[in-house]
Amino acid sequence: MSTIFINGVPIELGSGNVYADLGYPDAEDMLVKAGLVHQIQQIIDSKGLTQQQAAKQINVEEAWLSDLLDGKFRNIDTSTIMKYLEQLAPPRRE
Repeated sequence: MSTIFINGVPIELGSGNVYADLGYPDAEDMLVKAGLVHQIQQIIDSKGLTQQQAAKQINVEEAWLSDLLDGKFRNIDTSTIMKYLEQLAPPRRE
């Protein structure tokens, strides 16, 4: 990271991966998970679903989905998040 000054105030520029900037050892994996969870949230929003409806659609507890959407995905495999993403928006087959 580098530092710039704006009006005499030092500002640290990030690397583009907040998890790496914070020193997480699995920063790349966390960034991928965050992107997948963001897509899940976008699908829920675009379909006008409540968290309860989305949780029912992917067969999880609403509290679990809420935690996932709040960023509590450190101990969840990327493949598990992908599975839920595909259940909400199955890939189109041409």
